[in-house]
Amino acid sequence: MAEQTYPPLVMPEGVLRETTTIWSNGIPLDADVYRPATIDPGAALPAVVLCHGWAGSKHTAERYAALFASAGMIALTFTQSSWFGSGSPLQLVGAAPERDDNNEALTRVRFLRDLVDPFAWTANLHAALDYIEGEPNVDTARIGIWGTSYGGGVAVYTAAHDHRVKTLVVQVPAISLGQGPVAELARRHAIDAARGKADAIPQGIDRFPTPEGTPHLATMAHFDPLTQVERLQMPTLIIDAGREELFPTPDNGHRAAEILRAAGTVVEYQVIPDITHYGIYFDGYQPGSRAALDWFERYL
Repeated sequence: MAEQTYPPLVMPEGVLRETTTIWSNGIPLDADVYRPATIDPGAALPAVVLCHGWAGSKHTAERYAALFASAGMIALTFTQSSWFGSGSPLQLVGAAPERDDNNEALTRVRFLRDLVDPFAWTANLHAALDYIEGEPNVDTARIGIWGTSYGGGVAVYTAAHDHRVKTLVVQVPAISLGQGPVAELARRHAIDAARGKADAIPQGIDRFPTPEGTPHLATMAHFDPLTQVERLQMPTLIIDAGREELFPTPDNGHRAAEILRAAGTVVEYQVIPDITHYGIYFDGYQPGSRAALDWFERYL
């Protein structure tokens, strides 16, 4: 699968990027750390972990990460498992083999590629938080998350269950996924998989919301970030596209902002006019990235 093309990163002066590996449940995730080139040995800097969306990679967020690092933060981007340079979960081919006395067996496995499993994605994001917590010069009391598109919903869900997240920024987020025909199909997949009537992870037959990749609908049936929004207790910035076509703003970003306001949580909701969902990375990049940086500088 070809990687999506975004405007190229022009590395700001004074920012270093280092490629690294995050291990999540035994799966290696391709990652990059961005940091100021000069850091006092005893300095403790705020940090941001960035989470890409459906069919994205660590490069989706590289311009944002470099911008945050240029402002004195340490930023971490990574590619979700089974996508591009990251490792894959495995699926048994055929019946499960008999184990020997050492609980070992020889079998065939399939490497699952381009899989969208929301709970695996949240586990990977937790692992990325673990990684950044151990990075030199990170102030572990000042860690934020930035998430985009489907990764925005993953960021919401993760932040709602991880006390280390002190600030949250999401743009064009997919937060409400629990309604409509796709939700009904997901419930049917979950039932059929549990009853052995369908493959646990059907490959190449479901298409949502884009043609790329394999959505794990059986797990998506249980993934609804909107129900977790009220758990968010950190300052939250939500940025939407004025001509959003994939995830209707009244049910997603705008609705989440309403819930947070009602709960008394610090929240700001912004709409960038005249851009579509993917326009957030093009004409919407400057206002969106600037708003995110301002938010992290204010609350981290």
